[in-house]
Amino acid sequence: MSFPSACCNTPPVVANYTTKGEYGKLGDLDCYFAGKKGSKRGLFVNYDVFAFHPNVLQLCDILGSLGFYVLLPDLLRGVPLTMPDLGKPKVLEAFMQNAGSWETSKGAYVQGQEYLRNSGATSVGIIGFCWGGRHVATALEKLDGFVGGAIVHPAMVTSDDFGKVKAPLMALPSKDEDMEMFKNGFAELKTKPFGAQCRLESFEDMTHGFCGARGDWSDPVVAKRANDAIQLLVTFFNDLMPN
Repeated sequence: MSFPSACCNTPPVVANYTTKGEYGKLGDLDCYFAGKKGSKRGLFVNYDVFAFHPNVLQLCDILGSLGFYVLLPDLLRGVPLTMPDLGKPKVLEAFMQNAGSWETSKGAYVQGQEYLRNSGATSVGIIGFCWGGRHVATALEKLDGFVGGAIVHPAMVTSDDFGKVKAPLMALPSKDEDMEMFKNGFAELKTKPFGAQCRLESFEDMTHGFCGARGDWSDPVVAKRANDAIQLLVTFFNDLMPN
C-alpha cells in the first residue's frame, strides 16, 4: 500500500481565503469548526497531508453554511508534510507509520464523534481527502456510529477495503486513481444491505488533489469541478442525515 505517484509529486497550490469558521480545541487537539453548533448533522473532516490548507477550510465553511456542523481536527498537530517531502518514499513511509497512522488518528475520530453528538448532532458522517480517505475507509470498518463516509481522490485505498466497511460509502476518484479497482470494489459494496446508498462518481478530467490542497481554484474549470464534488458530498450526506 503506497501513495499514488500524483500524490507524491504534486505540490499544493497557493491560495488566499478568509475563513468564516472558528478555531478552537478538542481536548489538546487544535481544530477548525464551521457551521452552527447544535445542528443535528455533524461532519468530521480528515484533511490531506498539507493540513489546514485554505481550500479545505473553504470547503468546510461551505458545508457549514448548508446546515452541517463541521469539525476539522489538526490530526498532524501542526506538522504537515511540505513540498520538499514530496517524492521521498522514506519520508512518506515514516509518515504512515507515525503521524499519519490510523493508530495515531483513531482517538480523534472517537473523540470527534462524541463531541459532535454532545453538540447536538443526531447523525455524524466522515469525509477524507487523499491520505484522509484511507482513514475514512478504516473508520467505517473499525468504528461504530458513523452514518456513512466519503473519500475524495483517496490514497492507499485497496480493493479489500470495500468489503469491510459497515456503512454507506461514496468515492470521488480523480484520473490518477485506479478506476478499475473502484468499480470492482463498488460492485461488492452494492451487494451489502446499504448498497443502494453507496455512490461512485469519477472525475477523470481532474488530477489528484483537485478538491483539496492541490486544486488551483483560481482556474474556473477546476473550481467548477470542485463545486461539483462538493455538491455530490452535500447530496450524499443529505440523503443519509435527517434535518
